[in-house]
Amino acid sequence: MKLNDALVKALISLNVRYIFGVSGANIEHLHDAIHRLGEGKLQSVMTKTEDGEAFMADCHARVHRKLGVCCSTSGGGMMNLITGIAESYAESVPVLALVGQPPLVLEGKGAFQDSSGIGRTVDSIKLWSAVTKYVAKVSKPDDFWYHLTEAVKSALSGRPGPAVLMFPRDIFKQEVEGSNAIW
Repeated sequence: MKLNDALVKALISLNVRYIFGVSGANIEHLHDAIHRLGEGKLQSVMTKTEDGEAFMADCHARVHRKLGVCCSTSGGGMMNLITGIAESYAESVPVLALVGQPPLVLEGKGAFQDSSGIGRTVDSIKLWSAVTKYVAKVSKPDDFWYHLTEAVKSALSGRPGPAVLMFPRDIFKQEVEGSNAIW
């Protein structure tokens, strides 16, 4: 199955009902999968701003005492998202942020909104590490289930807090094996 479909099915299995977000070029595959597979169990809630989506996911997690989920595209969208995620970190709120990235083949080659840390680009791993319990870029389909499992466990275990998974645009359409995630 395609990674974006596997992600949606995994979120449904985690009983996630809403993903708050602003769509954009590097995260649109996720919104498409939610529309196709959500079946009323998982819905995209489009927000006006990325900081707003992070605060909505935070509030949802606090009120319902479960994992809140938000998503954004790369570049400025990612940078706007960090404000709300930093608040979740400070207040120990379990939020999973899914962040689209430019295709892997374009990292360090002048891609629009590159945040690979190559050249004069923002190093997204270092940036997110300052305000999350777990951060990873899913660069290979074989790593998807491991990183998703670790992100969810990290967000919900011990002193809760946010986790971030980054998805290069080209990874969403890659094939992944069935779930071996342990929630």
